[in-house]
Amino acid sequence: MMLRFKRKDGTQLEFEIGERPITIGRSPEADLVILDEKVSRFHCGIRLWDGDFVLKDLKSRNGTYVNGQRVETAKLHAGDRIRIGSCVFTVETEPGKGTETILQELAEEMAEGKGYSTMLKEIVADASAPAPAAEEPVEVVDELAPPPAPPPPHKARSPDTVIAPARRVLKVRVAPPRKGQGK
Repeated sequence: MMLRFKRKDGTQLEFEIGERPITIGRSPEADLVILDEKVSRFHCGIRLWDGDFVLKDLKSRNGTYVNGQRVETAKLHAGDRIRIGSCVFTVETEPGKGTETILQELAEEMAEGKGYSTMLKEIVADASAPAPAAEEPVEVVDELAPPPAPPPPHKARSPDTVIAPARRVLKVRVAPPRKGQGK
């Protein structure tokens, strides 16, 4: 399952959710970091439970919303919209199309008789469509978090100790509201 959101330049970014539970919040230790003053340090979590992805609010101050409703826990479905602070994510079941797939689809459309001008008009119409007002522009920094620090030298590690590998972290910086908007 994927969490998808748009950057302020219009490009879409994705965060993959797998079998490992993830946390979302303002803390640098969260898997998906949202740098927004309305987001709690550990705001919510998502985990796979009996074949379904379940979102759980972690007693956040401003709440977690799924499809406009404040939730404590919610089973996630494709198309759901999750609002955390000022950031809105869309739940998707498949990752976005890659460049090769898009080019192949365009070639197939042209082979079926669709003209270059028609495709350009469709692209321009899609690009000029206004974004939903509820979404705030975001800036995302994708980075590899360092692995946890090894134990101090005075504590010997047992042979069974497993050091977790580095994890992928997405930091989402939400733009502050412009004057005349929001609060």
